[in-house]
Amino acid sequence: MFVTIGVVGPSESVDKILKVAEEFPSARCLPFIYEDVKELPNLIKQGQLLVDQWLFSGVMNHTYALKHRLVQPEQASFPLLHGSSFFGKLLEIQQKEQRIFQSFSIDHITAEEIQKVLSFYDMDHLHFETIPFSIDKEPEQIAHIHQVLYESKKTEVAITATRGVYDRLKRQAIPVYRLTPSYFSIKLSIELLIERAQVKHYENLRMAVIACQALNANENIDASLFKWKHQDLDLKKSLLTLTERLNGSFVEVADGLYYIYTTKGEIDTDIESSLMNNMASFRIHNQLEIGFAIGYGQTVLAAEQHARHGLNQLKMGGDPSLLIVQTKDDITQKVQNEEHTLNTEAITSALQERYELKNANTRDVLRIALYSRKYNKPHFTAEDVAQWFNSTKRNARRILSELQQDAIIEIHDKTQAAPRGRPSNVYRFTDNDLFFGKES
Repeated sequence: MFVTIGVVGPSESVDKILKVAEEFPSARCLPFIYEDVKELPNLIKQGQLLVDQWLFSGVMNHTYALKHRLVQPEQASFPLLHGSSFFGKLLEIQQKEQRIFQSFSIDHITAEEIQKVLSFYDMDHLHFETIPFSIDKEPEQIAHIHQVLYESKKTEVAITATRGVYDRLKRQAIPVYRLTPSYFSIKLSIELLIERAQVKHYENLRMAVIACQALNANENIDASLFKWKHQDLDLKKSLLTLTERLNGSFVEVADGLYYIYTTKGEIDTDIESSLMNNMASFRIHNQLEIGFAIGYGQTVLAAEQHARHGLNQLKMGGDPSLLIVQTKDDITQKVQNEEHTLNTEAITSALQERYELKNANTRDVLRIALYSRKYNKPHFTAEDVAQWFNSTKRNARRILSELQQDAIIEIHDKTQAAPRGRPSNVYRFTDNDLFFGKES
C-alpha cells in the first residue's frame, strides 16, 4: 500500500525530514512549507484530498493545527524531542564547548519529561530550568525567560526548539543551541504514520450497512394506503440519492425497511449529518418518523446484524438520533447539532394556541423555520420557499400570503430581482424568539 504524508514546517525543518523519508519507498512525502504559522489553514486545505497523514516539524505547528481543528489527532504527529534528539544535543554541547555543563534552560520539554529521562540514566546531578510550551507564548517571551535565567546565573546554556528564540539569544551573546529532531526521532514518526495509514485503509474496507426504518409505517398504511405510497416514494428517492453518494447498493427489505450496503470509508461526518437532517425533514414535511442505524462488521452478515440491533433500539417520538453499532456492546448515539433543530412540539402547540392554524399551515410554518435555520436565512422570499419545498413560485407565494394574513410572518423588505421586474417581498417571522430562541 502506498501512503502519502504531508510534511509541514519551515523550509529548514521540512528539508531535514524529507532526507530521512527517502528511506521509505512505500511513502511519498509532500512538502508544505510556510514562513508564518498562520499560513497553515490554507496549506492544509490544499493538501486535504492528497494526504493520508500529516507530519509536523514540531510541537508548535502540530498544536496550532489541532487547536484550530485543521487536522484530527489520529491523522497527525510530530518528531519527539525528549530522546535521541535531547541526548544528541547534550553531547554536541559538551563536545563543542570542550567542558562539562551542569545547568541548562530548555523549552518545549516539560519538567516531568526531563526528570524521567535523567533519572533513567542516573544523571540527576544535571540541573534543568524548563520553560513549558504554550501556543500563546511569543518567541520574544520565551527568549526573555532564557535570558533572565542565564543572567541570574541559574543556567549556563540555553537550549531552544524555536528558530526565532535561537536567533534572539544569539544576538544577546548568550550561549544557545537549537534542539531539532534526530534522525531516529523522524524515522520513528514516519513509521508511525505509515502504520496508521495502513490501519485506516483496512478499517475503511470494513463492511457497513445503513438501515433505515419508517417507525410509523404500519400506522400510515392503515390510515391511508395512497398517502403511504407517496411517503414511501419520497423516502426511497432520498435514500437512492444517498446511496449514489456512498457508491453503495440499495435494497428494499419490506414496507418501511431499507438497507444501503457500502464500506466504512464512504461514511464521513457529512453523510452522518445528512442522515440526521433527513430524519428531521421527513418528520416535518411528510409526517413520517424515520430512524437510521449504521452497522459495521468484517463481513456483510456481521454489519447487517449490527444494523438490525441498532434499529431495535430506536423509539418513536424522541429527538432524531443516529445509532452507530461497532459491536452489540459498542453503540454510539449521535444527535443533530442543536443549532439546526427545532422543538417542533412546543412550536406546534404555541402556533395552534395563538393562531388556531390548520395542520397543513402548521406544517408549512415548521418547514420554513427548519430551512430558515438550516441555511441561516432569517429573511426569506417566495423564491427561497419554492426551492425549499421543491414547488412553484406561485404556490410559495400562496403559502406566504396565508401565513402573512395569520400574522405569523411579515414583510421585512423588498428586493429587485431584475431591472424591469416587479420587486419581491422579503419576509421574516413576527416572533423570531419562538423559532430560534432568545438572543443571548
